[in-house]
Amino acid sequence: MEENRAQAYLQLIHTLLNSPNGEEAQILQDNSELLDREFMETCELVASTLAEQGGENGAKFLRHLASYLAPLIDMNDDGDSNNSESENFQEYANFFLELLRAEQDSNSDIAVIYPMLEQRQHLLNARFAEILQEVAQKLIDGENSETISSIISLIENLSVHISDFPSGNRANNIEIAITGYQIVLNNREPGSEKWTQTQNYLATAYKNRVNRF
Repeated sequence: MEENRAQAYLQLIHTLLNSPNGEEAQILQDNSELLDREFMETCELVASTLAEQGGENGAKFLRHLASYLAPLIDMNDDGDSNNSESENFQEYANFFLELLRAEQDSNSDIAVIYPMLEQRQHLLNARFAEILQEVAQKLIDGENSETISSIISLIENLSVHISDFPSGNRANNIEIAITGYQIVLNNREPGSEKWTQTQNYLATAYKNRVNRF
């Protein structure tokens, strides 16, 4: 690894660790050229050091960050998209992952989620729904049942929040929620209590879609 690039990784990690909550996605977007496998490895090295020094919160944040970035980096490695498409994908994917992290960290508090949706409501569109499905599948692939359950619970909570979000384009919000609920249903045991709950959410979303016409 080049010394200058290694230093850039450390600087980015320092910035992320000290940034106000909610600004992480923009920081990642501004430094997208540094988001690669070596950056993830550096995150793990710094996380290990922090954990040894008692900095458990910082270590946990970096490990969550690395786990969220992993599917995006894999997708970028697999594809030959042009720069504009890659940047477009990264912006939406980062926003989705930031929302998932906020759902987790805030215990799904709308006082945290709604301002984030308000700030970037221009991203709540068909492209967001498409990338939500793609990134969610990458997050789930190869994970154990406990991790999958945790991920889809966050996606369900986010879908509810987007469905109920009072701003932006109502039709787009409903379509994103429908996509999220379908992902959740596909990863829950049919007939279970949670599956029925999600089915009810989906039915309500479809009803709201019909009522718009």
